[in-house]
Amino acid sequence: MKRLYSILSIALLVVVVSLMLFGCRSKEVESALIYINQQNDWGKAMEQLKMAVQVNPADVEAHVLLAEGYGQSGDYENMVKEIDTAEKLMEGAPNPKFQNKLNFLRDKYWRISFNKGVSNVKRDSLQAAKKDFENCVLIDANRPESYQNLGYVNVQLKNIDAAVENYKTAVKLNPKDINAFISLTNLYLNQKRYQEAIDACNKILALDPENAQAIAEKAMAYDLLGNSEEAFKAYDEALAKNPNNKDLLFNMGRLYYRKGQYEDAIAKFKAVIESSPDDFEANVNIGNAYLLRAEDFLKKYRDMDEKQLAKHAAEFKSDNASAKEYYKQAIPYLEKAVVLSPDQATGWYNLGVAYVQAGEAKKGAECFNISDQVKEGNLLKASDFIDKNLSHLK
Repeated sequence: MKRLYSILSIALLVVVVSLMLFGCRSKEVESALIYINQQNDWGKAMEQLKMAVQVNPADVEAHVLLAEGYGQSGDYENMVKEIDTAEKLMEGAPNPKFQNKLNFLRDKYWRISFNKGVSNVKRDSLQAAKKDFENCVLIDANRPESYQNLGYVNVQLKNIDAAVENYKTAVKLNPKDINAFISLTNLYLNQKRYQEAIDACNKILALDPENAQAIAEKAMAYDLLGNSEEAFKAYDEALAKNPNNKDLLFNMGRLYYRKGQYEDAIAKFKAVIESSPDDFEANVNIGNAYLLRAEDFLKKYRDMDEKQLAKHAAEFKSDNASAKEYYKQAIPYLEKAVVLSPDQATGWYNLGVAYVQAGEAKKGAECFNISDQVKEGNLLKASDFIDKNLSHLK
């Protein structure tokens, strides 16, 4: 009998241990489940669940149900706290049923917040969208699309520093996301962080060596950094892939212009005008490049006295004739520029210079006068001049 009693004792111990491991629900959790399943009363259920975790802070099921309740009410901060608490309690002894429930809650409310954010962006409710995507980050910090959309909203709200950090996190979570890298590059350029922009472009090109946008932005970054040699190389590479890209052509023209290579600059700006004849900046830059090209012929004579000029009379005559041709070539582009933007005083002044140097002194004087008027905000004479002389360019 003693041996039998010993066996029974062991059996009883096993039952006790089993109850300790799997136990019965507390009366508070039982009450909460009745409120949830039979009455759909989450308010009273939450009261019971809060009491349950006060009585037993290690009650995993109570924490899981609390997370669900907080999610139902949109209190995502407390929902996440309860999820984290439940997962910590299950460390080393996970319960698949509870873990699946927690995963479901994270995914469900992440999707709800994400979709609300997208909807609010479409409605131009950017502050609301910002909060929605911040909730996405709170609910699941490992999903890069949350940071991308939050970055987009922050850009629209002019929160550029925050947007940079959003996109940096996005590419850290997904290092193959080219679109996120492109957005980050644009922000670096905006902040004049040119070397970081170049580094980001190099990461894009490591993933996609033919990515024309990355090549173009890398060229722009080198250009703005003052490294013209690398900028020219990058522009050449970008234009080889996109020979008709107006922005690339314009930026390369601008770089030539800044370097004083006016003929090359003119060629690039003219390529822009071929597809966009009403591009103000391209027209005005061609006109100004011709003016500067003309000045190249004449500047060496500026400081000469009459005796020195006499010694170089033949050369001066030749150079003056060449300069005059460049002034003439500037006129149609500067005329187009003032028609496109009649409120630009500098455009009128430069057109006046071109007219005078090309031998049209009367028109030149009119343009100088118009330039003064435009500076004061009076466009009447500008409009009259255009109607009288340049109406064919409208």
